[in-house]
Amino acid sequence: MSLEFERIKFIIPSLEKFIIMDFNKKIALQDLKFTFKNVLKIDSFSKQLQYFISKGFHSIQLNSHKSLNEQAIQNFYQKEKNLLEIIVKFYEEGARQNT
Repeated sequence: MSLEFERIKFIIPSLEKFIIMDFNKKIALQDLKFTFKNVLKIDSFSKQLQYFISKGFHSIQLNSHKSLNEQAIQNFYQKEKNLLEIIVKFYEEGARQNT
């Protein structure tokens, strides 16, 4: 596998699913929204995706407008044989109605 790509396990707790893919580390994480929409067959309209990476008790939110290469996550990388695991959470965006 090329150095540009890394095998990543994206965990989506709200759907109780995960996706393992060879991900290009130069692509912004926000571009995954359409991949998840197509693979999981979900409606992603008005949903914002947020990405988290954790190791032990430490967790950080990744900037979805940046690629993995642009993030300061070297301390969170797993050992060579384990996959990098990223937790994906869906948040509704848009106007709220007060009742």
